[in-house]
Amino acid sequence: MNAFGGPRDFGRCGQQPPDGGPTRIFVGVPLPPDLLPVVNRAQETLQEIPGVRLTRPEQLHVTLAFIGEVEVDKVQAAVQIVEDIPPSLGGAVPLGEMLALPSASRARVMTLALDDSGQVLQRLFEMVMSALEREGVMQREKRPFRAHLTIARLRRPVAVQPKYQCEPVGYEVSSVCLYRSQLLRSGAVYTVVKRQVLEVAR
Repeated sequence: MNAFGGPRDFGRCGQQPPDGGPTRIFVGVPLPPDLLPVVNRAQETLQEIPGVRLTRPEQLHVTLAFIGEVEVDKVQAAVQIVEDIPPSLGGAVPLGEMLALPSASRARVMTLALDDSGQVLQRLFEMVMSALEREGVMQREKRPFRAHLTIARLRRPVAVQPKYQCEPVGYEVSSVCLYRSQLLRSGAVYTVVKRQVLEVAR
């Protein structure tokens, strides 16, 4: 049985990490390419913040589950979990206002919030996280899931007053990816290990 009740077949995955050692992985929803100009405009308003490091275009995603460094058997389990996500779980989520985390008075991360009142991302999170727990890949954090798109990080906590108001656009949840993360001096490099395409009603 797979993580969602169907037949399990790891042979269908066809995915292996580049080597046999531990691999740093996470599950996320990639940014739709047509929203990159929206993100760029938001990032432009952050340029003057001391110590700001803007998220590169190829790094933009909404995290569903940060798994961390795991051995090959857990990578294979995560591949299967992503492959087993029902395609019908796609949808569109409105991008919201700029949000400083953990707070505006001590910001370390600048994000664009997502209005997930339709529970599109919440349903995906719950399905993926429950399966990862059942398969022994990871345990969920105690804090609740909060959908957001990280657009910048700060070297040290600072007080910020976001000035950008995002225009009303929809973030299409048209795929979920299992990513490999490599930490290099130049920054993190993400590689798609497995992509599951989802349906979005037009």
